[in-house]
Amino acid sequence: MNPPFCPNPKCSFHHSTPEAYRPFWFHFGYHYTKVVGMVPRFKCIACGRSYSERTFSIHYYTKKNLDLKEIHRAISQSESLSSIARKMGCKGDSIQNRIDRLGRSSIAVHSRLTSKMSLSEHITADGFESFERSQYFPNQINLVLGKNSQFLYGYSHTTIRRKGRMTKKQKKTRAELEKSFRPKKNATTLAFMEALKVLEKVWKPEEVTKLELWTDEHKAYPIALKRVPRLNEALARGELIHKTHSSKAIRTKHNPLFSANYYDRELRKDIAAFRRESTCFSRNVCCGLMRFNLHLIYHNYYKLYRI
Repeated sequence: MNPPFCPNPKCSFHHSTPEAYRPFWFHFGYHYTKVVGMVPRFKCIACGRSYSERTFSIHYYTKKNLDLKEIHRAISQSESLSSIARKMGCKGDSIQNRIDRLGRSSIAVHSRLTSKMSLSEHITADGFESFERSQYFPNQINLVLGKNSQFLYGYSHTTIRRKGRMTKKQKKTRAELEKSFRPKKNATTLAFMEALKVLEKVWKPEEVTKLELWTDEHKAYPIALKRVPRLNEALARGELIHKTHSSKAIRTKHNPLFSANYYDRELRKDIAAFRRESTCFSRNVCCGLMRFNLHLIYHNYYKLYRI
C-alpha cells in the first residue's frame, strides 16, 4: 500500500494527492496486532508523524473482524441489530459501529457519484413518515426520486409534531415532552427545501429544458419550491413545472407518483425500524439515518431490478 496523504490534520500534506505525497513518506517497520497480524507502518517526512496501513482502512481501530458485506446485506433486508449481533457473535454496539462506518462511506460515495450525474428524467418527490425514540417524535424523510428509474437522488430528514387522534392522557404526555423540545411549525417546508437542493446539483436546464416535478397535494411543497431561489426562477420561466396528484389514488404503475410509492413500500419492507408496530424502531436519529444510507446504496447501486 502507498499512503495517499498524511493523516495528520496539521500536516501540509493532509489534503495532498498520492502523486504529490509520494516523496514525503517512507516505510517505518511493522507492528503486531491480534486482529490481522503484522501491519506495515509509515512515517511522514514533512511532519514527523508515524501511522499504520490500517489508518486508511474502514477497519481502523477495530478489535474484531466482522463481515461488512453481510452487515450491509442484513440491514438492507429487514434484519434487526440484535439479530445480526447474535449471528456474528458480538454485541449490538459493534454492529452499530460498523453501520456508522459504512454509512459515512455511503454518504461520500453517493455524493461523489451524483456530483457527476446529469438529470435525464422527470422527478417525483414525497415525504416518508416514521418515528424515532417513541411515537411522540414522528419524523419525515423527504425523498427526491427519478420518475422512471426510481433512483433516489437525495433526501432530507426532520422531526415533526405528533398529529392524529389522541387520548387525553396522550395529549398530556405530548404537552410535557414539548416543554423540552417542540418541532418547528414549518419543519416540513424547511426539510423539503433541503431535499430539493439536490436538483441544483443534477439538473442542467440546457439538457432537460422542461423538468416536471410530481408531488402529492401537500400544502408545504409549493411554498418550499418558491423559497429555493433557482427553482423559483425556473418556475417563473416555465423551465420547471410542478404537477400534483392525489396521494389517495390507486398506487399502480400508471400513477405518476409510482416511484415514491414504490420506494415507500421498499423502506417499510427492507428496514426493520420502519416496519409497522415494530419493536426495532430507531432510538437515535443519527443511527437510524446511517441505516437509511446503507439502504440507499443497496437500492441505487446493488439492486439490479425492481422487486
